[in-house]
Amino acid sequence: MVIVKATKSSEAGVLPSEELLTAMGKYNEELTKAGVMLAGEGLHPSSKGARVRFEGEKRTVIDGPFAETKELVAGFWLWKCVSNRNRTECTPVAAEFALKCARSRTVAHQWTI
Repeated sequence: MVIVKATKSSEAGVLPSEELLTAMGKYNEELTKAGVMLAGEGLHPSSKGARVRFEGEKRTVIDGPFAETKELVAGFWLWKCVSNRNRTECTPVAAEFALKCARSRTVAHQWTI
């Protein structure tokens, strides 16, 4: 599972640029065609979410938004990999994707792998 961390922008509901969305869509297509990507989605900001706390029989619901964006998830990918220890072992396509993300400040900043 590749987790996309939330940022102040994602929590504010700001979408990435059209250029970045297009690039991510292309990578997603490559990963899907290669049989690597099983699923991937963005999530709503925490302002639209809630936390449920379970304490014995008691349930407490806490509505968002939540203050600590560093602890929030903004999206995810599920990849089918040979090994869960090294993401570059997934396939050559996944390895190339990981390298491109690492080399691109924009993609690496927005989509932490």
